[in-house]
Amino acid sequence: MDGTHFLSVAILLSTFALVANKRVRSYIRTFQVQSALVALGALIVGTEHFVARGEWDLLMVSAITLVVKVWGIPRVLLQAHSRVEHKMEKDFFYNIPLLVLCCCALTAFAYFAVLGEGVPRTREASHLVNAVAVVLMGFFFMISRRLALGQIVGFLVMENGLFVASLFAAGGMPFVVDLGIFVDVLSAVLIMGGLVLQLSEKFHSLDMGKLRKLRG
Repeated sequence: MDGTHFLSVAILLSTFALVANKRVRSYIRTFQVQSALVALGALIVGTEHFVARGEWDLLMVSAITLVVKVWGIPRVLLQAHSRVEHKMEKDFFYNIPLLVLCCCALTAFAYFAVLGEGVPRTREASHLVNAVAVVLMGFFFMISRRLALGQIVGFLVMENGLFVASLFAAGGMPFVVDLGIFVDVLSAVLIMGGLVLQLSEKFHSLDMGKLRKLRG
């Protein structure tokens, strides 16, 4: 098992850990660990590309991931959570074992969807299975959470899965494309952060169900 395959599996397992977390602060930290694994993967693949072809794009992407996803976004989310930390709120619609079982089913679906009949069992295909499973579980995490912070984290996990698919299965995307994705992600987080601010200031809660009361 090479380093990228180990990281691919570790990122998949970190998504399971994310779904199994009950507390907001815990799954923000889990997302932070997952993003650090993604940055490490970009560093490994980027170093290989730099040594072989002199390309430095993925090294820059790794550095941006560390700054934005490992340090910046988790810090913003934890600060938003601290505003209403005194109030304990259930952040999931169904119990945790059921959510984990659903994620196992999504992983099995990703396996059979990607590795269909006649598809060779290559290393790239294995990476793609793990990445698709991460995307599906990120989406499932997003729709299974009540609080705005959980839905933001689910969106970010989906983006991590898409990046892992392009990184490990296809060797990465052009730097301009990666930079554009980072800008889109930051824009989305800032917009959703504004909603979090409105909710926390008006209701002292992050329950998205209360967003209907903000309508004029």
